[in-house]
Amino acid sequence: MANCKSWLGRVFLILLLVVAAGGGYAGWKWMARVTLTEIQIKGLVHAQESEIMNLINVDTGAVMFDINALILEDRIRRHPWIMQASVARLPTGMLDIQIIERHPVAQVLASSGRIEYFVDRNGFRMPLTKESFYPVPILSGLRDPYHPVIPIKDEVLKDILFVLPRLSSQSDALLSEVRRTSKGIEILTTPVGEGGSIPVVLGKRDFEYRFRLLESFWEQEVLLHQNVTYASVDLRFNSQVVTREVMQ
Repeated sequence: MANCKSWLGRVFLILLLVVAAGGGYAGWKWMARVTLTEIQIKGLVHAQESEIMNLINVDTGAVMFDINALILEDRIRRHPWIMQASVARLPTGMLDIQIIERHPVAQVLASSGRIEYFVDRNGFRMPLTKESFYPVPILSGLRDPYHPVIPIKDEVLKDILFVLPRLSSQSDALLSEVRRTSKGIEILTTPVGEGGSIPVVLGKRDFEYRFRLLESFWEQEVLLHQNVTYASVDLRFNSQVVTREVMQ
C-alpha cells in the first residue's frame, strides 16, 4: 500500500510539472504575439514623462516578449532624479512603470556663490528644476565634479549626508549650513539673536552623537546664557565642548 501511494504521488507530481510546462509554453507563445499598446508611468515629481520615454526608447507596436524589463529599469535609473524604477509587462499590452524619485537632503553651493544642484542622502546629485524648492541646509566645500549618475566619493561627506534626514527636529532647526573643511565637517547654526550664526566643528565621524552633544550644549549654555556670544564651538573631542567666546 505504501509503495502504491508513493507511485501515485510521483505520477501526480509529474502531471503537475507537465501542466505547468504546458502553461508556461502557452504563455510564452501568447506573449510572443502581444504588442505594446500603452505605456503608463507613475511616481514622477521632477522627472518629465518625455525624458523617461526618451530613456526607454520603446514605441507602441513593439512585441511585449522582446521588451526586457531589467534593461529598461537600468535605463530609467540613469535619470539623475530617479532612485528606483520598476517595469512590468502586463498581459493587456501595457508597460507599467513605477518610479521613486530621490529626495534632497542638502543644496550645493558652488564657488560662484550660487546654488547649483541638490544632493540626496546617498551622495547622488540632482539638477535644480523650476518647481524644486526644499528647506534643506546649504552644503559647501564639495570638490567632486558634478556627475548625474555617480555619487560623491568623499566618505566624510557621504556620512554626514546619510545622517541629515535622521536628525531630531531640534538639530534640524539648528542647522543652517554644512561645510567640508580640512577639519572634517563644520556646520553653521541658524542665527541666534544679534550674535548671528555660530560655527560648530563636528569632525570626521560619529555625527549623530555630536549632534546630540550640540543639542545638550545649546539647551544648557546658549539658551540659558544669551548674553554670551560664541565665536566657535568644537565638538571633536570625546564628551567635551570646546568653545571660544567673543570678547565684549
